[in-house]
Amino acid sequence: MTIKKFIGFGSLFTAALGFFLLGNAGTVPAMDTTPLAQIIEGAKKEGTVSVSLKSSFTPKSMVRLQNEIKNMFGVSLKVKFDPSQSFPKNYAQIIMEKKAGVPPSYDLMTFNAKFQLDGFKDGIFEKVDWRPLLTQGTVPEVMSGSPPQIKELYGLGLTYYTAHRGIIYNPEKVPADKVPKNFSDLADPMWKGKVGVANYTSGMAEFAYIRGKEKTLADLQAIMKNGAIQGRYVDLLNRYLLGEIVIQYSISGFLKDCMDKGMPAAWRSLDFSYVGLYQVVALKGARHPNAAKLLALYLASPAGAKFTLEDGGGGSRYYPGNFEHDIRVQDEKLGLRTELKEANPELMAFSESKESKQWEREIKLMFQTGGAQKSKKKK
Repeated sequence: MTIKKFIGFGSLFTAALGFFLLGNAGTVPAMDTTPLAQIIEGAKKEGTVSVSLKSSFTPKSMVRLQNEIKNMFGVSLKVKFDPSQSFPKNYAQIIMEKKAGVPPSYDLMTFNAKFQLDGFKDGIFEKVDWRPLLTQGTVPEVMSGSPPQIKELYGLGLTYYTAHRGIIYNPEKVPADKVPKNFSDLADPMWKGKVGVANYTSGMAEFAYIRGKEKTLADLQAIMKNGAIQGRYVDLLNRYLLGEIVIQYSISGFLKDCMDKGMPAAWRSLDFSYVGLYQVVALKGARHPNAAKLLALYLASPAGAKFTLEDGGGGSRYYPGNFEHDIRVQDEKLGLRTELKEANPELMAFSESKESKQWEREIKLMFQTGGAQKSKKKK
């Protein structure tokens, strides 16, 4: 073959190859450069994540969680889990680590809005534009700062469970037409000695701030004088399961506990629909930032809500098929206004004020004395 013919053949081959590649360009997968894809790739390289989540999860839950992450995102993650026991204690630990100049012990942690605002001011929480990252079916309301929440919260956490405050009652012992509708109804003589009240002073102070201090503290005094049992949430749950009380003023998470144990139980919000949100927050300087975000996105999704319900006993007002959403629907049918703590800047400010601490001292004294007035000393 002459050089001229060889060159001609080579040109023909090159042209043919070009047409082939052009015609088959659509079959070559393009690299996914979306924000979520980048986080997925980053999480694959990190391979592990350290988390502080709802205390009712177990090590067995984490095995399921790892499988769920693998199925949803195609990422194999080792989840190192510690139960979230105390927000103030956990927050103090992060602050201490920041001052020491060491990476935080956790990549992702559970907090409420109060600590998120504090953490943003203290520079320990990462702000993330979650909106383009949310998985299919995830409602935008799970993002902190989404209306009607405080806009300063936007970009901090993602809600993975919620909690209402009100009463759990035994429908077999409390007639339908006698179910308390307001906090003051718990002082009715017909419930003497049959009501339990959670004695957490901060929660009661916030409730009083919304409802009115004088009215609420007067009603609390009357309830205590009516022989109400007081204690922690778990104490009231045990009293209820034993049949010692038929009504407990508590939080909605224990409604599921009662039903799971076969005890008749129903819910009623008092005065208004009072809701608290619990979010996972990514930490600045985390060792595994991409894995943390990926786990947060899963927990805030419909699949994550199902996991939290089944393995952690926590419901979400944002997705149907659980007690929290049922309470939301019930309260809306009753025409109760919704009091979302995260949507009330004044309440958030009050909860950190000296005035709030003073209210708490008054409430604590009321619990300690059983509602009895302090006797004035004679001069």
